[in-house]
Amino acid sequence: MALHISSINPLQVAERAAARSPSTRTSLAQRQLAHTLAAAAASASSSGSSSGSAPATTATAPAAATAATPAVTASPATTAAPAASSGPPTAQSVFGANPWVTNPTGSGPLGTYNYNPFYFATPQTAAEVAAMVGGTVVQVNCFGQSPGNPFSQNQPNEMVRLSNGTMLNPGLVASFYTHGYPQSMVDQMVANEVANVTKGT
Repeated sequence: MALHISSINPLQVAERAAARSPSTRTSLAQRQLAHTLAAAAASASSSGSSSGSAPATTATAPAAATAATPAVTASPATTAAPAASSGPPTAQSVFGANPWVTNPTGSGPLGTYNYNPFYFATPQTAAEVAAMVGGTVVQVNCFGQSPGNPFSQNQPNEMVRLSNGTMLNPGLVASFYTHGYPQSMVDQMVANEVANVTKGT
């Protein structure tokens, strides 16, 4: 059976020691021992009553992990746009959205009638053709302009006067671009047209 210091009565220990050794020196030593034991017992009793189960140490919560900065996602490389198709030129690509006058008309004894738009270039088309062949733009009534003719046109023809005084219809030149011919062939057709006009054919 374990001996607990708290169960020892220090006064009883001192009295027993004094009965066995009546000398003053022994009694003094025994009294000091009794006081030491009493102090030890008091200390043990005090720590025993105040100490229960030791409170569990609260674990320090780990610091919140700093959210990692998201990696920058590289944007996909921009795919280069395919090169524009180098197809044959068109009248619209050369002279604009409307190369000819819309719905040109004439008047006669039976009323109004329509002309072929290819003979009626817009001022913009006429200016472009004049720059091609080295001429100037003039307005002429090509149809029904003879004296006494009962027919008249309601819109004038934009014409290109060449350096030798002959005239070229730019609307017909613009029509060369409606067949899907390559530019080299169109250039040859324009040259032939200028040559024919110059010769009067």
